[in-house]
Amino acid sequence: MSYLAIIAASVSYLVMLAAYFLHRHRWFHVPVMAAMLCFDVGMPVYLYTHRNWYHRLIEQGDLFSFLVWMHFALLVGMYVLYGMQILTARKILQGDSAARADHHAHGKMMLLARGFVSVTGAILANPS
Repeated sequence: MSYLAIIAASVSYLVMLAAYFLHRHRWFHVPVMAAMLCFDVGMPVYLYTHRNWYHRLIEQGDLFSFLVWMHFALLVGMYVLYGMQILTARKILQGDSAARADHHAHGKMMLLARGFVSVTGAILANPS
């Protein structure tokens, strides 16, 4: 089951990368980025409902692992970046062209943060 989550995260990252570079095509960029936001919100919910977190974090002692906390911090940072992206996208849609530079910079950081979240999640994945 973890392999499926790793493959889904990898494919979604590639689709997000394509939408980042095709930003001039709003008909593609906006729905894909909205879908990626929903995917990134839904993935922790899916993993929480389908994995035994108490056994992994408490009984096996992974709660004090640096990698677990790094993954959690990256995930929180990614959600903050999503919020900033939404705010700047709303400004762009209202006609504020000065927000485009911020939206572009946040997008670069989003790709970087999402990549690190995917890598740390893949390292932490326990296929059993």
